[in-house]
Amino acid sequence: MARAARAKEYLARLHQVLPEKKASHCIFVAEYFASFAESLGLDHDDAVAAGLLHDFCRCVPKEELVQRARQLRLSISGVQLERPILLHGPVAAEECRREFGLSDEVYEAIYWHTTGRPGLGRMGQGLCVADFAEPTRKYPEAGEARELLRKDGFDAALRFVAEKKAVFSQAKEVTDPNTEAFLIWLRRVQA
Repeated sequence: MARAARAKEYLARLHQVLPEKKASHCIFVAEYFASFAESLGLDHDDAVAAGLLHDFCRCVPKEELVQRARQLRLSISGVQLERPILLHGPVAAEECRREFGLSDEVYEAIYWHTTGRPGLGRMGQGLCVADFAEPTRKYPEAGEARELLRKDGFDAALRFVAEKKAVFSQAKEVTDPNTEAFLIWLRRVQA
């Protein structure tokens, strides 16, 4: 299937399941990710798919996210039960794999885009940066991440994003341990 046809299919589904503002965010993530994906050796079409579909389940109510995760037989941590919004990535990854036949790399990227995890592949790392720093994000850290990517390269931007996500996560009542573990792993492999 042609590149544009597949993206159009994803967009049509996004507009069915997400409000316009959230769908627009997904489009910006896909465009931003596509702008640097090939420099990381990543497939353009996979980057677009990951960007468009990463928040496919972002607007699903909390209780329904838990129910869907159980129906899909996904592993659910205690932290995810306390903060069900953390399940939007895993549920989206599984539902999109079943509906669209995602590659393993895109599946992993969508699954872990919120928290990261040790050993996360380059596609997942790229999605973390693109989601955090896409051009319509208004918080100052997003602009800093874009500037780091432009001036100092991807690894500097990724480390910055992982550090900021860990700080943001620590401010929550319940912290997903994967966020901190991802940062520790990155520091080790980038040393």
